[in-house]
Amino acid sequence: MSEFAYVQPILSRLEEEVTTYNLTVVRGVPQNPTFSEDKFESIIDNFETKDGDVFIATFVKAGTTWTQQIIHLLLRQGEPGGFYGESCPWLEAISSEFLQPRESPSWTLEALNAAPAPRYMKTHATVEHLPRGKAHIKVIHVARNPKDSVVSLYHHAKSKPEFGYTGTFDEFVNIFLAGKAENGSWFDHVLGWYKEAKSKPDSHLFIHYEDLYRDTPGNIRKIAAFLEIPITDEILAKVIKNSTISEMRQTASIGLNHLRRGGYGGWRGYFTVALSEFFDDVYRFKMQESGLQFNFGPDSHGKDLIF
Repeated sequence: MSEFAYVQPILSRLEEEVTTYNLTVVRGVPQNPTFSEDKFESIIDNFETKDGDVFIATFVKAGTTWTQQIIHLLLRQGEPGGFYGESCPWLEAISSEFLQPRESPSWTLEALNAAPAPRYMKTHATVEHLPRGKAHIKVIHVARNPKDSVVSLYHHAKSKPEFGYTGTFDEFVNIFLAGKAENGSWFDHVLGWYKEAKSKPDSHLFIHYEDLYRDTPGNIRKIAAFLEIPITDEILAKVIKNSTISEMRQTASIGLNHLRRGGYGGWRGYFTVALSEFFDDVYRFKMQESGLQFNFGPDSHGKDLIF
């Protein structure tokens, strides 16, 4: 038996005891509370994929907006202008009257279905809930280490009034570990896409957020090659410049208060030693034998902690 198996009974108790914040559950997965469950399910069942379509599939707060902006700029040869939500809309946001104007402006399900391929779309869907039909699509999955993910998601839940979350950070970590936070279980979501990418490497690209942050030029080139979008050194320089957080706050959209600070390793300012150790045990228990590792940032000796 795994040395970390003791965490399963604790997680089961958390699932029973945890008090969730405002969320809408769609097919067992907690989602943004402004979604219409019926419309969301209609997208899962009725969206028509086409050969050449591209999805950016991520767990929430994993660099999704950054990746959208990068692809938006690649499509514009690095030139600023326009809005990433128009060239790379959030598919599920079409089911929310609140989110649609900001995340998928000018798009309806009917308009998106009628648009020619290739279409570039953001999604937070699990592997099972991504509408794919029989089309030959491409998927880019960006995954971020769960400690920085939970910190970012905590701030997201606290700052957005629709979620109504007023609890502590420690309470939120319990919600996250129990799979009751927005987007459900980080472990199920990320491992599902990791396995999918391993089985379909020609059509699925799995990128670590930390790698994108550490080697932005190399990973932008990797994305461009995967999407078969030509890129020169000049275009690359423009894409990098126009996809920084400071630049995006000024030019990419209005009201991007969900862009906080980026980077990795910032979780150390939030976790107590005891909470961090328990989180690590849950992480090792859930990730054992998967082969997937993450960079949690530099330790006290300045060496990146990777496991």
